[in-house]
Amino acid sequence: MARPKIPLISRRKALETALQIVDTEGLDALSIRRLGQALNVNGASLYHHFKNKDDILVGVTQLALSDVSAPRDEHQSWRTWLPLNAFRTRQALVAHPELIPIMLRRAHLGIGLDEVEASVKRLRDEGLPIAMISPLMEALELLAITSALQEVGVASSAVPENADSAQELRAALDARALSTGELFEIMASTAISVIETAVQLRETRRAVNTARG
Repeated sequence: MARPKIPLISRRKALETALQIVDTEGLDALSIRRLGQALNVNGASLYHHFKNKDDILVGVTQLALSDVSAPRDEHQSWRTWLPLNAFRTRQALVAHPELIPIMLRRAHLGIGLDEVEASVKRLRDEGLPIAMISPLMEALELLAITSALQEVGVASSAVPENADSAQELRAALDARALSTGELFEIMASTAISVIETAVQLRETRRAVNTARG
């Protein structure tokens, strides 16, 4: 079918509707045809804005992660904005758990590439060793994804109601002192510290070996 010459709906409206479909009906329910039905337009109209379903998924995920961005305040330290971005990533995935599989393909799909590039540049401008940047960003993103999984129950250790033999575990879960969100903040802080120390130690060893050689 020929593509209409004038877009019948905006890209933003299409992405908002697509995100609603993903949230309420699941990731597999999203298609050009289903989105067209929800917008009350022919699916061909959507090709003004999207090449294919993957293009829609990229846009939907970037919409959900719109609060995750490189810092605009030049005075804000990476120790503040980097873990904050990880927290915002986690919150977005808790709110839209169907997007977690898409986040696992983020790099392949190019999701958020401009913001990642800007973040790397900002980290370098702040004096962070380049060897530390990738491990740090990858670790925080992985923590955000796994913590979101825990929060929404996909990886939950909750006990089934009929599990009479797990009384001690149920008691421990009921008495937990830290929420999954608080646990994430601790783990993120710990990850930053551990990676920073590990990279510094590695660079020191490399310098010593170079001097000896």
